Amino acid sequence: MILETKETKRIFHPGYGSGSGVIVKNVYICPCGEAFVYYEKDDVPGFVESETKTDCKECNKKYHFQKNNAELKTN
Repeated sequence: MILETKETKRIFHPGYGSGSGVIVKNVYICPCGEAFVYYEKDDVPGFVESETKTDCKECNKKYHFQKNNAELKTN
């Protein structure tokens, strides 16, 4: 399921010697509607990585989260 976006931020970063980039921070509304899902991506040369997490324990048990998407976990 596609998650509803609550907030999006793009923060400039001067980099670590290999050029500048941005840090992307998105907040989505959790599938239950009571919490949030957080996506952060470091898009700075040499440090490209991302993380998606939620502060909802129940939905964390039920779903696998990626950027703006939640998929039911299979056993």
